[in-house]
Amino acid sequence: MALNLSRNTKVFVSSVNGVGATGGVKTAHVTTAGTAYAVGDIVTLGTTSGSGTGFKCIVLSITGGSSTGPVATIGIPNNFRGAAFVVDETATETAVENYAGSNNSSASGLVVTVDSIAGTLTTDGSRAGTGKFKGNEVDANTFRIGVLDGYSFSQGSDSTDVTISEAGATPNRGSKRFNDSLPPAEWSFGTYVRPFKHGAASFRADGTFDCCENILWAALSGTGLPNASDTAGAGVLVTTGAQFGSLCKFDQSDVHELMKLSIYFCLENTTYRLNQAQINQAEVDFSIDGIAQITWSGNATTIDQVSEAIEDPSKHIIQSTSEAAPTSAATDTFAETYNYADTTGPSDADYLRNKLSSLYLDTETQGGGSASQGLTGTTYDINITGGSLTIANNVTYVTPETIGVVDKPIGSFTGARVVSGSLTMYLDTKSNGSNQLLTDLAGATDLVSNVFDMRLFMGVAGAVDTDGEGMEADDFTAPGVEFNMPRAHLTVPTVEVGDLISASVEFAAHGTDLLTGNEIEVKYLGATSHTQGGYASTGARALDA
Repeated sequence: MALNLSRNTKVFVSSVNGVGATGGVKTAHVTTAGTAYAVGDIVTLGTTSGSGTGFKCIVLSITGGSSTGPVATIGIPNNFRGAAFVVDETATETAVENYAGSNNSSASGLVVTVDSIAGTLTTDGSRAGTGKFKGNEVDANTFRIGVLDGYSFSQGSDSTDVTISEAGATPNRGSKRFNDSLPPAEWSFGTYVRPFKHGAASFRADGTFDCCENILWAALSGTGLPNASDTAGAGVLVTTGAQFGSLCKFDQSDVHELMKLSIYFCLENTTYRLNQAQINQAEVDFSIDGIAQITWSGNATTIDQVSEAIEDPSKHIIQSTSEAAPTSAATDTFAETYNYADTTGPSDADYLRNKLSSLYLDTETQGGGSASQGLTGTTYDINITGGSLTIANNVTYVTPETIGVVDKPIGSFTGARVVSGSLTMYLDTKSNGSNQLLTDLAGATDLVSNVFDMRLFMGVAGAVDTDGEGMEADDFTAPGVEFNMPRAHLTVPTVEVGDLISASVEFAAHGTDLLTGNEIEVKYLGATSHTQGGYASTGARALDA
């Protein structure tokens, strides 16, 4: 019996479930070991007896333990499976590139034989394949997410109790319970807010800004990941540009279904996959004593225990020179690049200290100004002491109610998008400070709705030019994050009595109108350059598709 320690958990988020539409090689053993190979070599294998393409493997060990020589064991990551292969087909080396990207021209002769073919349905749950994992190249779709302690995932059951109620001296009092359906699974985890900048060897364009939680923002706001050119297309609401940083917008997110994710909780000895997961809510924490973080939560249709290593982003298949059943292992230095992109290390991306966060708040004259019980145009000077920002999609899952069947959720749809939060501040008397804000809002009795240009700068001091409400390239310097809400509605601050008198103000972000989803924009700028060997879009080190 093996137990699972929560501290050894890894979490992966993917836009696919790791299963391709064409199958490909699942297991294959070494039949001719070849010569002059080195550990870490990526070998492209062409067929000698069929039409299979795209199959590759990684040399994991050499016979005798020397630095170069015949191959002893090979590794097969999820995206090296190729397509159109058949059982017992042989595949011979056609190209070899070491992990650093140099051609290993001296290596030759490796031949493997295909032992089994991967299916086009998930082994657990029999769901159609939505694509193979991609951990490198500009169209990476699978990412390791560094989660905080306190993550959770679960799925219960809905049931009906049938009871007997009789009169008389000896009534029957029995009952029976029936399972009706599985409600949507629930999940939640926290991440740090971590911007970074891509280096020369990375999975997106050199010099562009990005963030570790990119795929989560993409699923919260749209239907797809950034494309190869970093240009937002239909339903792609996250871009990774070099000038304005990494931007997340919501102006195209008025769709019934946002991007569906596969979330993998890889415990120490067990991996669970959450299918067709949706991000319902993101809550950003501005507690000044901590590191900037976001709590992500949502639902999924079902939870599977992943039994096949080839469908698990944390593992790869290991094969030797025998046809015996393969073993598997957690991804190593060589294999992990191809299964997922990893920016969780302390030197991969920046951390942000909330103590450095700042607020920009101004309003133009509304309702005739304060003399007419409206607002007079003012730029406020307020230091925040904490707060939170919540972006909610209000996703609802639909589950049938068939008698005699344990139904499962069949899908979901979005509800109203709500962007709201609160800020805390000391109550001071400085010019255009928090007391002035309280006074102005309390006096604006004739305003049904007020409009403030609100910018929350996380982990950095920000400044806004007077040339309009749009994002500017120089609003702040890296590293930091800007939450831009140009039409925020503020309530009258609530005075809170403590050692120091403070105030709390609630806000809600609005779009230009009810039909325009531009309530908020999020901008990331990173200072740390992320570089990791093994990334490539061409040659033997490229993915098979």
